[in-house]
Amino acid sequence: MRHVQQVISLQNKFKLGIIRMTDGLSTLTAMKKVLVVLALLIVTALAYLIQNHRNYGETLPPGLPADIPVVDGKIISGRRTLFEDGRGYVIDIQTDLPYGEVIEFYADRYGDGHLIAQPGMGADFSTAAFRVGSKKIRLEIHSRDEKTYVTMAIHLGRWW
Repeated sequence: MRHVQQVISLQNKFKLGIIRMTDGLSTLTAMKKVLVVLALLIVTALAYLIQNHRNYGETLPPGLPADIPVVDGKIISGRRTLFEDGRGYVIDIQTDLPYGEVIEFYADRYGDGHLIAQPGMGADFSTAAFRVGSKKIRLEIHSRDEKTYVTMAIHLGRWW
């Protein structure tokens, strides 16, 4: 009888071990699923970041809003990027227009009050900050070697 009790006791212990081992497998499976989900989230985030940091070289980036005025000239660099407040664009332009005409181009569209001369940066250097709808535009305009350069940072103010 005692032998039977020992066998039953071993069987019970074995059953408990199987249950515990099965619980461990369930936990391991759940952990694998969590890791897969985390990996997918990381890959998605990286794809989003890579897609939104793209240089289009000497062309305007696709998707640039049509209501953003861009002075005539050679596009030195057009790129899509991320700012602290969402997606946007940075465009560098070299133009043969004199500094004063470039200032007039933007002043005619947004008013003189937005353009601020920066005498500490040189005689022909101005900055501007204005809004077009929900978009924030930052400009730097400067002249060097008979060329005028414009850098535009266009903040779309949204992440998607």
